[in-house]
Amino acid sequence: MKKKNKMLWSICVCILILVGIIYAYLSNETTTQASATSKTTTTKEVEVSKQTITNHLTSSGEVISNVTETLELNTYRYFKEIYVEENDFVEEGANILKYTNGTYLVAPYNCVITKLSIPEEAGDRCTSVHNIEIQSTNELAINISIEEEDIAKVKVGQEVSITINAYEDKTYTGMVKKINQIGTYASNGSSFSAVVTFANDGEVKIGMSGSCEITLEKAENVISIPIEAVQTKENEKYVVVKDEDGSTKNVIITTGISNDAYVEVTSGLTGNEIIEMTLQTTNQTNQKGMGMPMGEMPEGFEKINKERSNMPQMTQGQRGGM
Repeated sequence: MKKKNKMLWSICVCILILVGIIYAYLSNETTTQASATSKTTTTKEVEVSKQTITNHLTSSGEVISNVTETLELNTYRYFKEIYVEENDFVEEGANILKYTNGTYLVAPYNCVITKLSIPEEAGDRCTSVHNIEIQSTNELAINISIEEEDIAKVKVGQEVSITINAYEDKTYTGMVKKINQIGTYASNGSSFSAVVTFANDGEVKIGMSGSCEITLEKAENVISIPIEAVQTKENEKYVVVKDEDGSTKNVIITTGISNDAYVEVTSGLTGNEIIEMTLQTTNQTNQKGMGMPMGEMPEGFEKINKERSNMPQMTQGQRGGM
């Protein structure tokens, strides 16, 4: 019995060792990937040119009516019939409600009915609590948000280019109607709301979405260079100018407005120079490392197999007695 138990114990130990080696082998088979990053520096020659530099502010919002009005019913008359329901569009001059004396309440302009408060039955007298709320579809507006670093550049009356998402091939011209003087604080900077108004051509519906673009700064036909060409040393800006003989020199410049790509040069360059700019490109390569090649026996694996082959084999009777 002791010999039998010893043999069983040896088999269990061998199986555990084998499972551990197989697990390590399979884990090592997974591909590990490392990133190697390198930077490449190149020098590019650019000819100084003249162009128009424009800075824009873009903000989106919902189209709303710029005019909301409550039409009060005539308290000296009696209600007879209503021709509209809430959310109906009504053209200017169309009948909204009829009184028993044959007169009508008509739409003062193109509008949408937003709320009805009328007598319950025909023949009831109209009172001061009866009215009809409408919103104009002629004069529309969009509420936009302006970041605090741009608020000083936006003025009431400033022209706005508007694109309605449903009609991207059209551009509407509006203006800044109102700027809220109290901002909304956020950890990344405060913002101010503003109202942009524009005239409807009959296509835009209340509730549509639109994008507003305001020109904050514009410099036409000015000397311009790529932003990457500007270097700074001791609080002075300069560019590297290449002479005809191939030599280079640093030229101090003064800059004006800029956008994402170009900056205006107000002094230091005449517009016919060749400048050098240094560009850095970050290259990222993936290095793949494979584990043990398939088919190669892990260390210790062959030894376990030999040990197992040298073990005494159990007979059918021994298996049955386990």
